[in-house]
Amino acid sequence: MIKFFRKIRRRFLTENKLSKYFLYALGEIILVVIGILIALGVNNWNQEKKNHQLGDDLLTRIHRDLVQDTINFRNTINRNNNLREDLKELLVDLYDGVENIEEVQSMSKTWDLMLDQAFSPNDNTYRSMLSSGTLGLLPNLELKEEIVDLYSEYDQIRALLLSIGEWMIGIASTMDSETDFIKFGSEVYDIFSTQEMLAEDDYSFLNDKNSPKFKLFVRAMSSVAFYQKVNNTYREGLIKKCDTVLKSIDQELNR
Repeated sequence: MIKFFRKIRRRFLTENKLSKYFLYALGEIILVVIGILIALGVNNWNQEKKNHQLGDDLLTRIHRDLVQDTINFRNTINRNNNLREDLKELLVDLYDGVENIEEVQSMSKTWDLMLDQAFSPNDNTYRSMLSSGTLGLLPNLELKEEIVDLYSEYDQIRALLLSIGEWMIGIASTMDSETDFIKFGSEVYDIFSTQEMLAEDDYSFLNDKNSPKFKLFVRAMSSVAFYQKVNNTYREGLIKKCDTVLKSIDQELNR
């Protein structure tokens, strides 16, 4: 084909038909331009197809993360509700009077579990999208805003819980410094190998309702109960918002 066009061009030149040659040259240019435009169009179409597929893949990953988050949130809520019942029993036993070290050790176990309220959602996919700029691959602007708003709320709740947690840890630290309750923790008490090391005097304050140490202990239990309740409330709200975003993602992926 190239040889064919060269022969035509050579013939026009040798026959001194400049006007026809210029028309021919113009036609060649037009054909080249059309070829380039077609190639660009195909390339853009392929790129758009790749971007569309990548956007769907990212949505699928976010969907997976949010499903796991809702599962984790519900598990934490159920766990906290059970722990709250344990805390109620702890306070009943406390006000009835503590009779032995085993009771104190049981109280310490409940206390340790109540302290564990870390907020760690699965947001790696979203963070990766922000850092790589691939968030722009989501064509549905309304859905993208829903996702951004949800993860922004994650950040706000993380900051709020961190602040409340620091307040609670401050109270816990004061109790640790003012009493010997820490000695009865499951990760500590085994180092005390004689009765003298872990004696009744170490927890006698729990049977003196008028002592500052007793009141400090009750305050510490109240602080973890507050921290736990706030955690549950935030998680309950996030479950509803996650469900809303999940439905929007399902609609987008099934369009």
